[in-house]
This record gives sequence, C-alpha cells and structure tokens, in this order.
Amino acid sequence: MEVNFKELTFKGERPLVFILSGAGLSAESGIPTFRDANGLWRKYDPKELASIGALERHTQDVFDFYNERIKNAEPCRPNAAHIAIAEFQKDVAAFCDVIHVTQNVDNLNELAGSPRVFHLHGDFQTSQCRKCKKTFPRIGFYQREQVCPVCGANSFAVRPNVVLFGEIPYGMDWIPSYLKKACVFISVGTSGTVYPAADFVRETKASLRINLDLDPLIHPYSKFNHRVYGKCTETLPPLLDELKKELITRLKEKPAE
Repeated sequence: MEVNFKELTFKGERPLVFILSGAGLSAESGIPTFRDANGLWRKYDPKELASIGALERHTQDVFDFYNERIKNAEPCRPNAAHIAIAEFQKDVAAFCDVIHVTQNVDNLNELAGSPRVFHLHGDFQTSQCRKCKKTFPRIGFYQREQVCPVCGANSFAVRPNVVLFGEIPYGMDWIPSYLKKACVFISVGTSGTVYPAADFVRETKASLRINLDLDPLIHPYSKFNHRVYGKCTETLPPLLDELKKELITRLKEKPAE
C-alpha cells in the first residue's frame, strides 16, 4: 500500500517524526528475531532465560544465553534500513525532530551512523550492577567473578543491561509526551505483541501511522492507517526518502514570518 504523505498534518512550528523499530529491522543483518518461525522464543523459553525470575533462580544460564547472543551479534553489520534511518535523521535535522526508539539491544543503528537512538530494552554495549543499579560499559562476557566498577560488588553482580520480562522498559516517563507531539509514527520490524511498545500506536496523535513488516497479519485491527509489506531494506529507504521530500516541500512553501 502506498503512503499518501499529503495526509501529513504538522503540529507546531517544528514537525516531529517518531520511529519505533523492532527485531525485524536487524533480521536482514543476521540477528535472529524472537517470534517468527525461526525466532529465539521457538527454541528457548523466555521465562527461563530472559525474565527477572530466571536471573534470580539460575543466573549462570541467563549469562550463558546473553553471552551467546552478544557473540553472535558482534560480527553483524548495519543493513540498508539502519542506514536509511541514520541518513534521514541527519538530512532533516535542521527542520524536523526525529525520535528513534528501538526495542533492539544491538548497536547496528549506531554503527550505521545514527546520531540519536534510544534503546527501550537496554543494549549489549552496557552492563548494570544488581546491587547499586549503576550502568557502565560492558567489558567482555558475563561471568560470576566480574566486579562492579562503581560499588565493587561481585558474585554475579554485573548483569546485562537488558530489560528482562518482569522489568519496566526505559524511557516510559518521557515517551508518551513525544508520541502525542508526533506528526508521523512509523513502526518497523516489530511484532506488536510486546507491551508497552505495542500500545504506542494507540497513544500517538500522529496523522500518519505507518506499519512496515513482512507479515500482512501483523496489527490487522490496529490504529495504523497505512501498512507496507516487505523486507525492511526494500520498504523503509524509499518511504523515508518520500517523507523527507514532503517535509522539505511543505517547509519551503511555508510563508516567512
């Protein structure tokens, strides 16, 4: 389905585009998704390896799981969709705000050159102390003997800075405000089954609410008013390019004060 950017309605003097990305964005770079036919949760039970309860009950298993994910992600590189977001952010920075919130814990957006990306579920590049709750750069893989550089705690004290099931995602104190200010909401590569991110499309007041995904069954009855199906690397770059053109045209036509 083609997106009619003439439906775009600005809010205030400076438009805001809100992008929510999920595992599908990085899938073409070789990072597994979670819920498709070959997803991680088809092979593993998230309650046993990715929950706060699992971290308390069998910490070593959780560490092994995340160490393996980190190891597998390290050789992966950004794809055309990551690069398109980064270039869009930089190209419109002078006249449009772009909030990119990702559910992904990889750093492919940063490697693509994105000037700003917020990790809703944490990231592989940082660690957190279970005792003092401080975050700091990750060093190596997770093991029992690692020592917190802030408080000195050890014995499984240093954990992945990844939001586990049973924990509250980051940014929920400010994200709703930006959702209401957005004129465009784009969801790319996310199943729409993990909350609170699944509710973002219901919270936003954007005139254009666009979903990009492989599966036509994703969000079949949701609040999206545009749906684009196909690989992210094929659908997102041209969509952002058309949005950029529309933004430039509108702002150039705007009469001087």
